[in-house]
Amino acid sequence: MRRAYISPHVDLQTSYRLAKAWAGSDSKITIVGSNTSALEASPWLAQTGLPMGTTSNRHSRYTAQARTGILIAWCLDLVEILNIERRSELSGLVVVRGHKSHSPWITAHDADLLGGEPVARVPEASPAIKAMVDGISLLPALNQGLIDSRERSMAVQALTYMRSHGHTLFPDQLAVEAIRHGWPGTSPLELADLAKQLNAGKRLRFSERLNTSVLAEWASM
Repeated sequence: MRRAYISPHVDLQTSYRLAKAWAGSDSKITIVGSNTSALEASPWLAQTGLPMGTTSNRHSRYTAQARTGILIAWCLDLVEILNIERRSELSGLVVVRGHKSHSPWITAHDADLLGGEPVARVPEASPAIKAMVDGISLLPALNQGLIDSRERSMAVQALTYMRSHGHTLFPDQLAVEAIRHGWPGTSPLELADLAKQLNAGKRLRFSERLNTSVLAEWASM
């Protein structure tokens, strides 16, 4: 799947033209905004002839559902983008007004910049953090992320161990690695949030699901 973004420094009409050109000859292109007003704020969009939909308003007159083809994400936030990717089989997605909050997604997928100022990439995680995320990714990636208490407990145990053994937890780096390992929907952000809570001094409960020797091996990398 191809991914790209256009920075907020580019005006919306130019952003649309760049996104449309990037989509190329793909016969199925859909524009999706957060709600009806987000699309109506650019009334000329209706004249493009492309199907349009929203992520939040079920009663919107814009009802297109993007499941395949190219999606132009019209000023969507990171949560909306991750949720769209979870339930679709798109061939490409381009974010209009991609900014700093999108950096984990941009970094994880090495998304192309089509116009404007580039978003600073998230620095690469340490080998130990990469090994940890790789080691705990099988079940979250196959199932529903961290919804199940067992997967959440495993993540908390691993994060707690790494932090107590001298490894700094950078939430955006964790989100990047989780996205790269195929964690579904917003679960990469949930992993990042667990790190934020631990960094803030909160003690999160967990049951010991990981062998200490495995944790020690990750921490030593």
